[in-house]
Amino acid sequence: MSSMRLLIAAGALAAAAVTPVPASAAAAPGAVTCTGGEIAVTISPGLTLTPRAQWLSLAGPLGHCVAPGHPAISSGVLRAHGAFDGACPGPFAPADLELSITWNDGSVSTVTGARLHGDVKQWALLPGTVTSGPFTGDRLAALGRSRGLPDPWVIPCVAGGLNHLGTAVTAFAIG
Repeated sequence: MSSMRLLIAAGALAAAAVTPVPASAAAAPGAVTCTGGEIAVTISPGLTLTPRAQWLSLAGPLGHCVAPGHPAISSGVLRAHGAFDGACPGPFAPADLELSITWNDGSVSTVTGARLHGDVKQWALLPGTVTSGPFTGDRLAALGRSRGLPDPWVIPCVAGGLNHLGTAVTAFAIG
């Protein structure tokens, strides 16, 4: 992906961290794009209305992936974690996010510098760089939207703490 397109995609993702993401958002083309993913977000201890130190983990399949330069790659599982201070409804933004993707061909891409910004309704992975494995040197960015929150969504924050969010990946690209 050209530097200009990556910059435009990064700007769109940064804006999405503070504005709603349309359901039709699509990842910019690049070395690999994935659609249909579902990432589980786990927060420990559960988010309450009182700010405190938290641990956040993301894990789940990226859906169907297309990687023209790596035809054996058709799916992957993202795993990430990091610490942050926060409360319900957010924002949450781990300062040091460790992230990897295990591809269906058995290879693993490690990503450094990715920043997660989100709240209980949506998240954005702002560009990080693949430092090992397939796509080394390329940049990663993604968007996700929460699913299955109760109405009103604040109930788990008041009653014991919100410790799990199911999310749909609305855009994922490395390029």
